[in-house]
Amino acid sequence: MKNSFRKLIPVAAALGFAFSASSAQAFTLQNGAGTVYATDATSLDWNEAGSGVAIGVGPFNSGKALTVGTNFQFLYQANLVGVTGTQTDAWLNGIDASSDGIKRSSPTAFEYTIVAKLSETVTSSGVIGGLATANFGLNNTVGANKVAIYYDTKANASTKAGTGFDDGKLIALLTVVPDGSLSQFTAKSASKGQGSTQLQALIKEKGDFIDPAYLQGVGEMLFGVQFDSNLNYPAGTSATNNFQKGGDETLFPGYSVTANDIVFKVDGATTLNGNPVPEPGTMMLLGMGMLGLMGAKRRRAPKA
Repeated sequence: MKNSFRKLIPVAAALGFAFSASSAQAFTLQNGAGTVYATDATSLDWNEAGSGVAIGVGPFNSGKALTVGTNFQFLYQANLVGVTGTQTDAWLNGIDASSDGIKRSSPTAFEYTIVAKLSETVTSSGVIGGLATANFGLNNTVGANKVAIYYDTKANASTKAGTGFDDGKLIALLTVVPDGSLSQFTAKSASKGQGSTQLQALIKEKGDFIDPAYLQGVGEMLFGVQFDSNLNYPAGTSATNNFQKGGDETLFPGYSVTANDIVFKVDGATTLNGNPVPEPGTMMLLGMGMLGLMGAKRRRAPKA
């Protein structure tokens, strides 16, 4: 990864999910049919050539602040390039980490992709030292803020074409919520800018899920996803005129970029947080402990 597009520091423990403040349990990445790609996994790394578009808020000027209250939609698409954990030969021999739309020659080639749609609003804006800056929040509308992960053996994701990102097997769908989600961007000139985004997503709305056949050890105890990214403009190798084309039109309708949009290079990572369900043995011990406390209280109680 290029240093200029490196991840934000908080994502170093991406996709680790905490059982307590001091411990975490890793998960297993697999293909839904029992083939394991990585064990003891603690992070997923999305392509630095991922692309994003802010619809209807461009072109921007470094000396002009955005209007507070302006609403717009933001779209994102990227493919998986790495996993931190014990990788298997199936992963090394099969992962297609490119986003050129051409399937890797391996007969077992596969890809994971991520897409998102967000309904955002400008919450604050100003010009400091000649640089326009703005902060953004989410509009809390049902179905408007979604992040999804797909698994695909076609391995055909293409950044340039904006296709192949949402045409595979949907393995996770979550709702991005306002709490814990924030974005900011600074326009350094009419053609340069940089910002950051942190999104908190939950299994909240009808249809939200995560498939344990692909993310084993996460499914039943998942309660949230934190996605962090760096946003860079101009888009460079992430430049595209299309987003989420040729795939799941119901969840993510395809979009073609216009002159009033801003296309970004987006380098992202994801953190999955766990909410563990105690094992039966643990529940029994807790119950015995409570009974013991109740008995001790009875023994200490003074006689009438």
